[in-house]
Amino acid sequence: MSTTTSEATLGGPLSRLGDWLNPVLVKEVRQAQRGRVFAISLVVTVLLVFFAVTLMAMTFDNGTGETPSGREFFSMVYVFLCGAVLLLVPFQAFNSMGSEWDDHTFEMLVLSNLKPRQIVLGKVLASFVQSLVFFAAFLPFIAVAFLLRGVDMLVLVVVLGLTLYASLWLTTVSLMFSTLTRHRFLRVVMMVVLAGSLVGMIASSGALAGEFLRRPDQLTDKEFWLVLPQVLGATTLVGLLAFFISCNVLGHEEENRSTNVRVLLTLGMLAFFLCMVVDVTVPTSGIPREVIFGLTGVAVFALAVAAVFLCTEDERLGRRVAPTVPRNGGLALLTLPWFPGRGRGAAYLLLHLFVLVAGTFALAVFADSFSLGFGKPVAPTLMNDGGLGLLVSSAYVLLYTLVPIGILSLFVAKNRRGRNWTRTVSMMSPLLFFAIPSAIGLMVDSSWLSRGKHVGNGPMTIGYAFDGSLRDAHEFAFLILPTVVLGIVLFLPGIFRAVHETRELSKARRTAERAG
Repeated sequence: MSTTTSEATLGGPLSRLGDWLNPVLVKEVRQAQRGRVFAISLVVTVLLVFFAVTLMAMTFDNGTGETPSGREFFSMVYVFLCGAVLLLVPFQAFNSMGSEWDDHTFEMLVLSNLKPRQIVLGKVLASFVQSLVFFAAFLPFIAVAFLLRGVDMLVLVVVLGLTLYASLWLTTVSLMFSTLTRHRFLRVVMMVVLAGSLVGMIASSGALAGEFLRRPDQLTDKEFWLVLPQVLGATTLVGLLAFFISCNVLGHEEENRSTNVRVLLTLGMLAFFLCMVVDVTVPTSGIPREVIFGLTGVAVFALAVAAVFLCTEDERLGRRVAPTVPRNGGLALLTLPWFPGRGRGAAYLLLHLFVLVAGTFALAVFADSFSLGFGKPVAPTLMNDGGLGLLVSSAYVLLYTLVPIGILSLFVAKNRRGRNWTRTVSMMSPLLFFAIPSAIGLMVDSSWLSRGKHVGNGPMTIGYAFDGSLRDAHEFAFLILPTVVLGIVLFLPGIFRAVHETRELSKARRTAERAG
């Protein structure tokens, strides 16, 4: 009886633990344990770092008894560690999702009633377990580097912690790329791009770690601990965005596949403003006004990339999404930009672009009251200090998103293939707006156009606007701005239809509740 009671007592937590564990995580870990790819990569990586550090020790053994310093030893070990957790692990995650398409096992995962969130989370956690195994294998080498002296313990903790954190989100981004397409050729192209990007991450991580090793006093500066949460926040935002996109791509078309992304982007914009306010008001920061406008310029183009997908969604709300519209009419209209649909995507872009620009100008105007970093008068220099550049950047964002999508939507089918085609053209629109006038310049023998000295060259025009030397302001006003207005006009019917649909669905919910 007591045995049965003890088994029941232990069985409760164990059964709950079994329910908590992700089935995909268990499957991936078992496959990695039984397979050869992970085992071979682990053994080969450890052997390579062993031979490398042995060779380093032999080169220092020149009869003087000199030994490598802990800094040099750790730098050598860290390169191989980055190669394992920042290249091999994310790359294996990419191939893991790709194998689901090639082996036709993804349908089995769907039939097992696993949600897309569980599938993606399971693969991310499985890759994180692999990263932990690599870290455990490298711990003896890292301990030797510390014992050789020359490496600060705080530097070790910060560098290794950031590396593990980066590995987690790089894995998530790699999974996102793998879920975007099932076409084998496109996946090969993405694989090449991903491999090059990951190699660049290894080089950047090595350079950053070397800087911390040379100057460990940086970790005691207040500026470092002010910037670190902002960097971690931005990294987390990108990782969560990649996670939600992966889940949305794997979900059914009738499900809500963009509200979570829209909400996350809004939260990211608010966090961005909070970081700028902190950077302006903290006495040790003193960020110039030009930097504030420049950072917002980068943010609006990041918003444009998301808007390309949001503005090309299906117009109507799906059957599973329509019942979630708030029954209160005012609340339904307020939440309209955060629901799926191309018209709602345009409203989302215009709303957030306005808030970004207006908020940045307000911050630049009122920042002088803190007397920190802004030593110039506000009125005469606001536009020359980057305000004009931000306005010009916003115009090009609308030019690159609403104009090509609005025009192509008149001729391209609204199915998935048509949406993918529209998205591809919109992503290439900066190149098209640059190349077409340049090609015309070659045909009409205009050296000015053929060399790209025209307003279709967005980076050049934006650069001149930020420098306060925009020489083609009249051409920008007569060519770019009317085109931007055309793009907005093309989306106005979709926005009006979205408003009408939202009001009708909200009204239908109120009527159904009264009847019930």
